[in-house]
Amino acid sequence: MARDFEVKVEGLKELRTAIRRAKDDDLRKELAQAHKDTADVVARPASAAAPHRSGRLARTVKPSASVKGAIVRAGRGKSVPYAGPIHFGWRKRHIRANPFLFRTAGKKRDEYTEVFRDRITRLVRRALGS
Repeated sequence: MARDFEVKVEGLKELRTAIRRAKDDDLRKELAQAHKDTADVVARPASAAAPHRSGRLARTVKPSASVKGAIVRAGRGKSVPYAGPIHFGWRKRHIRANPFLFRTAGKKRDEYTEVFRDRITRLVRRALGS
C-alpha cells in the first residue's frame, strides 16, 4: 500500500545512525518505543473513526513501530480484505473513499508531535548523559 501520509523529522536519520554506531541496544529500544508511543496517539481514535458495520475493520487498526518509524495500520490479514477500498475508495465499484486514518492523523498532529518531541528529547538527554 502506498504511503500517502508521511511526516518527516529533520535529524532523525542522523540520530538513528548515531545510535546504531554506538551499538547501544537500550537506545535502539527506546527509539522504537518513542515511535510506538507516537503511533498510539493516532491508533485509538482512528479505530473509533473507522466504519463500524461489523467492527472488524476497527479492530484491525493497530500501531506499529520500529527504529525507523511509526506506522498505524488497518486491515492486516485476510479477514478484512476490504480495508484498502474503504480507506482509499474504489471508483469502479462506486465505493467512496473514507480516509479515516489520514483524517485522524491530521487531527492528532499536534498531540503526536508533542509526544514524539518529548520522547526524543529524553532519549537524547539520556544518550548524552545529562
